[in-house]
Amino acid sequence: MAVVFVMVMGLSVLTAEQTVTGMLVEAGCGTNLGDNSPSEDHVACMVRCGKQGEPLGIVTEQGLYTITGEWAKNNTPTLLELMAQQVAATGEVSEDGVQRTLELTAISLAQ
Repeated sequence: MAVVFVMVMGLSVLTAEQTVTGMLVEAGCGTNLGDNSPSEDHVACMVRCGKQGEPLGIVTEQGLYTITGEWAKNNTPTLLELMAQQVAATGEVSEDGVQRTLELTAISLAQ
């Protein structure tokens, strides 16, 4: 029984509320920027994709955090205004070893 408990605990997703700082992007193409700032055309493309419901994310030194949650769904126009800018986003962070997600509860321009 203890072995099963340890195995289940090892597979669980790690979660914790925290603030993530990085560039707000459309998750599909924003991760290919490297250290480059996106062109105006690229930003416009990411905004169009975001309007069509494509996932948004925040690129940090640790990688991409895909944005999830009701706050994000209900505030898409606010997020799109911040596209390609450095932001500080707060929410529940989950990591399963493959993907990082951020269930967003608040976002602002990074200081």
